[in-house]
Amino acid sequence: MTMNLHTHTATTKAIGVILAGGKSSRMGTDKAILRIGNESLLRRARRTLQEAGCGLISVSGHGRQDWSDDIIPDQFRNMGPVGGIVSALCWAVENAMPDSRLLFVPVDAPLLSTALLTSLCETAREGDGCCISTFPLPLALRTTESVLKQCAVASLDLAAGAAWSVKRFIEPLALSAIDPDDAIRHQLVNVNTPAQWETLLRELENRT
Repeated sequence: MTMNLHTHTATTKAIGVILAGGKSSRMGTDKAILRIGNESLLRRARRTLQEAGCGLISVSGHGRQDWSDDIIPDQFRNMGPVGGIVSALCWAVENAMPDSRLLFVPVDAPLLSTALLTSLCETAREGDGCCISTFPLPLALRTTESVLKQCAVASLDLAAGAAWSVKRFIEPLALSAIDPDDAIRHQLVNVNTPAQWETLLRELENRT
C-alpha cells in the first residue's frame, strides 16, 4: 500500500477519486475487492476513470493489495461519501493546481461508463462542477471558492461526528446537471448487498 501522494500535481485534466472508505457492512466483505471476471471493482473504477481522461487517479479511504496508485486517507472515518469528498478536496488544495476538477465515483457502481464520466468532466469546466439530477454520485467538482467554503463548513460538522449527505453538500453550489435517461439510470446502480451483487453478476453474464 502506497501513500506517496503527488505534490503540486501539474495537470489540466480532471483528478479521479474513487470513494472506497466505507465499511461494506451490508455486503459482509470489502466491496472494493469483489471481482467481475479478473478485475476487482477498485481496478474497474480506475480503468473507467482513466478512459474518461483523468490525469491522476486516487483512492479515498485506504489502499488494497491490488492498488499501487495514490491514496487519500479519510480525515473523518466512517462519515460516508462526504467524508471522502472533503478529504479529497482538502488534499487538492495542498497538492494540486488551483481550479482543479475532481471526479468522484463510488467503488460500488461498476456499470458507470466512460461516456458518462467524460460528460461529467467536460460539463464541469464551468461553475462549481456537474452532477446528475436527483443522484448524489458520480459527481464532478471544481476547487472554486464556493466549493472550498462548503468543504470548510462540512469539515467542522464531520470533525464533531455529524455526518452530511452528498445532497446537503452540493445543495448551495452552482452545479450544471445532467438529466438522466433510462440508460444513464441503469449505470447508477449501486451494489450494497450479496443479493444485489448476485443479480448484477447474472445480468452481466446474460449480456455475454
